[in-house]
Amino acid sequence: MTALIQTPLILASLALVAVSYSISNEGNDGTTIYHPNAIPKPVTEQPFATQQPNYLSEEVQIGGTKFPFLLLTPKSIQKETKYPLVLFLHGAGERGKDNEKQKRHFPELMARQEYQDIHPTFVLAPQCPENQSWVDIDWSSKKSTPHQPNPTMPMQSVIAALAKVVREHPIDLERISLTGLSMGGYGTWDLAMRHPYFFASVIPICGGGDEKNVARLSGLPVQVWHGEDDRVVPVIRSQKMVEEIKKLGMAVDYFELPNTKHNSWHEAYRRKEFLNLIFSAKRNLAEMQDSSAQILSRNMEEKEVVAFFGDSITQFGNKNGGYVDLIRRAIRKEGPDSEIIPAGISGNKVPDLLKRLDRDIIGQKPTVVFVYIGINDVWHSEMGSGTPIEQYSEGLREIIQKIQAVGARVVLATPSVIGERPNGENSLDKVLDEYADASRKIAKEEGAVLCDLRSVFVDYLRIFNPRGIDKGILTTDGVHLNEMGNVLVAIESAHALRAAIATR
Repeated sequence: MTALIQTPLILASLALVAVSYSISNEGNDGTTIYHPNAIPKPVTEQPFATQQPNYLSEEVQIGGTKFPFLLLTPKSIQKETKYPLVLFLHGAGERGKDNEKQKRHFPELMARQEYQDIHPTFVLAPQCPENQSWVDIDWSSKKSTPHQPNPTMPMQSVIAALAKVVREHPIDLERISLTGLSMGGYGTWDLAMRHPYFFASVIPICGGGDEKNVARLSGLPVQVWHGEDDRVVPVIRSQKMVEEIKKLGMAVDYFELPNTKHNSWHEAYRRKEFLNLIFSAKRNLAEMQDSSAQILSRNMEEKEVVAFFGDSITQFGNKNGGYVDLIRRAIRKEGPDSEIIPAGISGNKVPDLLKRLDRDIIGQKPTVVFVYIGINDVWHSEMGSGTPIEQYSEGLREIIQKIQAVGARVVLATPSVIGERPNGENSLDKVLDEYADASRKIAKEEGAVLCDLRSVFVDYLRIFNPRGIDKGILTTDGVHLNEMGNVLVAIESAHALRAAIATR
């Protein structure tokens, strides 16, 4: 735990009193606005410039319900320039439908000219309705609540607002950061663990979450702030999250502030550490992949035999830079005496896997098997040689049962994509969703660990394919993985394999 002692910030009606910044165990006497490339002159006691902030008032609809959001834009947008975006989740006191109250705290701070001069940025501030929350959780409890499989409707609106904003504005997709306070601190943990790939950095303030799920944040820069004397959200909620992150060998910066009670964001949002991270961080999926594979490796037993069973995606995944290869490299780097069995064959469908199951998988005596199949079962239906869904389901069930019968654990991946346009716009999306649903159902009924690549790909493309192109984001041709697609599958497969090993 790190306790940084700081004298209270003095706020004039619209002015921030700040003098030179220093960091030490003894504390400091103020704060300056920090930029990684230029430290501005200290803000004086003079009022901030009165330039009118550029707020756009918009909304999205979820299930017929309108959810408002504000978008603070840079005071001047240069042609051909992409700008960072900070997604801000407000606290309980700013709930409503006026689309105004959520300006408080971080958006108001970033709207000031002194900040925009140094950090021209977009700030997305959705508003949660009264009597609802970003996460259904008891904020005052010292005990964590298990991570829920589905986001709340307000959280769904946050994702929809983000997707809308990146489509319509010049956002640098590699520099989207996430922060929130109190109720929004809980929301920050929740959203980051659902969609870690969206963000360059994550900074929850006086929040908490399900510490059993923090491995999802592997390789993602995380900075946590909490007041040590907080009586609204117990500080143990942040402490537990940080403790579990460190236990997994992941990096995290934790700041526990004295004498701030529940208002730790007043200080956090003006601190050099916060501003440095949120405006310098860039998304790094390669680091996330490496970190997730290291966590998997540390949980593997000696003589672990991991088999990857599938079609051409797995066959190509065994080549240099493929998802199987990335997992293998990380395991060798970490050092466990384990074996990787690649067993992918181009064109295979579920019936083909059944025919070679004994030879290619069971005969290799695996301890855990990653089954990634279903694309050809759907895709080949356009040529009249697909697999009927009943046969697909029965075949998957038989594959899982036979592998489990020899004592190995199974991870079942849903089929990912056939075309990268927004979900519903590719010709086989509806059928692919039906087959993915069948895989989810079978995994649950048979006790296999689910790796829901279909959901991961669809959600990823919603943000990172704003132009709606049909290939080139995660695939080379709408199906087979490119470099980024292989990294994404390597991350997800590492998390799922770790879960399977842990449940033995």
